[in-house]
Amino acid sequence: MRRKLIVNADDLGLTRGINLAVSECADAGLLRSATLMANGPAFEDAVRIFRGREGFGTGIHFVLTGLPPVSPAGKLGRLTGPQGLLPTGLLALLKKLEADKSVREAVRTELFAQAEKVFDSGIIPTHFDTHKHVHIIPAVLDVLLEISARFSVKWIREPYEPSGSWRFFFDLERRARFGFVKQLAMARASLPARPVFRARVRRAGIQTPAGVYGICFTGFMNENILGRLCGMLQPGVSELMTHPGIVDAELMRLKGRLRDSREKEKELLVSARVKRYFEAHRILLCHFGEVESE
Repeated sequence: MRRKLIVNADDLGLTRGINLAVSECADAGLLRSATLMANGPAFEDAVRIFRGREGFGTGIHFVLTGLPPVSPAGKLGRLTGPQGLLPTGLLALLKKLEADKSVREAVRTELFAQAEKVFDSGIIPTHFDTHKHVHIIPAVLDVLLEISARFSVKWIREPYEPSGSWRFFFDLERRARFGFVKQLAMARASLPARPVFRARVRRAGIQTPAGVYGICFTGFMNENILGRLCGMLQPGVSELMTHPGIVDAELMRLKGRLRDSREKEKELLVSARVKRYFEAHRILLCHFGEVESE
């Protein structure tokens, strides 16, 4: 079985600079996939660039944290805060779900609204994932599986780092190693939930990549990591999660720790030398829609 890699850019639609960076990376040929934020401030700009783009797969990057919802805040009850924003992070979302059963219906309302907005834009999603991987929460995952059935989307990201990812530690600069270890520890802490996740997904008839790389080295990606990844990939379909971007005034106004690393990732994804790594290892670069059609 041939090794296939889907290099996916998260956060499409967050800013125009991110949209432009994803487009440049797609032109270079290494990036073949991205996931779109329905409630991103630059959603319409992203749709203009990527709707109908040949050879490129666009999925949905569902967002339940940090941004304003697609639905009117009045319809979402306690899911939104005083300023009408979604919860600050995964733990804040989980607390709301545990504290108030009505929040589950609000989550369902908002996720369906995001899906419908993307479909109404003319984009036919190839796959689903979530911002901050909130679909690790069973209540969120169940809604995504319901949406998958409704719209016949067959792929979803499994938000668990593959075993062996600790090897990337040796490819990092010393100043990045503490952050990598912290992220790896958090990724490992979530592993007990993986059997439940897989059982739900398989029962729904949804497919997931054999391995999703990039969770533990988010913000730290470099050329050495990508070179090592080429030798680690297993036969079948794997996914590499990336966050390319251009740091402009829009991005500077947003909170987040990835501002500096987005530029670095963009340069990696337009690099002809990096692309040759994958070619030399005979790794087929594709998007989820192409895997489905085989």
